[in-house]
Amino acid sequence: MEVRKICQWCGKPFIAQKTTTCYCSHQCSNLGYKKRIRERKRQLKRSQELLQPRQAAEGQDFFSFAQAAKLMGVTRQYIYKLVKESKLRASRISGKKSLIRRADIELMMKTKPYERIMPKEDFDITEYYTAEEIAEKYKVNAKWVWTYTRQHKVPKVRIRQFNYYSKKHIDAAFAKYEVDSDLTEWYTPEQIQEKYGMTRVAIRSQVYRNNIPSKKEHGQIFYSKLHFDLSKSSEQESKTEYYTVKEAMEKFKLSRDSVYGILQFHQINREKNGRFVRFLKVEFDRVMGVQK
Repeated sequence: MEVRKICQWCGKPFIAQKTTTCYCSHQCSNLGYKKRIRERKRQLKRSQELLQPRQAAEGQDFFSFAQAAKLMGVTRQYIYKLVKESKLRASRISGKKSLIRRADIELMMKTKPYERIMPKEDFDITEYYTAEEIAEKYKVNAKWVWTYTRQHKVPKVRIRQFNYYSKKHIDAAFAKYEVDSDLTEWYTPEQIQEKYGMTRVAIRSQVYRNNIPSKKEHGQIFYSKLHFDLSKSSEQESKTEYYTVKEAMEKFKLSRDSVYGILQFHQINREKNGRFVRFLKVEFDRVMGVQK
């Protein structure tokens, strides 16, 4: 069976003895081998040249403009441009000597993430919000918008000096904060403290236990007046129907163990309310009346 191939060195057709043969003669094979070795040496030298500035810079905290350019893989003129535009900080030690800190290079890289720049004619502005529009619509601080969009990686497009944020992602992010439009009256924490004499921790606990609607506007938290008043009134009503362990101890002059023993022996249902255990007064009074 004849295997017809093209020599990879001279390009002439030949009949190969094996399917793996690539060259027509021993001379072409040697020339091809030497070319591969030269290419490997070039690649190795190129990679060493790229690694050399970084290896030399390990453990070094201050760089000249030329060293910073080699470290970042850019020209020295570009470093001067970054310093001139105040994007990169540098310190002038003398008339001819300026240094750049490693920390300042890392800070610049961290605070200047990649932003997609789109031509204005290809941009559909109806699909995006500006930071001011988000702040006005959802009653938040414009600085908070910048922090939130970076932390949650909300898609952003930059047109000239303005940033535009994806409307779909912003609306989805604020959907979980939406409240019933029928709720018109709200308490601030200060008003609750004044009316009910509760601490901030107690207020948050009350809101969490009773699932009271809340909203945040311009950094201020508000709680639904209707739901908060209902939760407090239901608590007052339940206090007239239930004993806590401490109340039963004081009323019947019993120890804590005695109260729990009566509850267990007579199978009186008990429930946990916050950090208190409570049970129906009717059932406990009936048992205590029998004992008397």
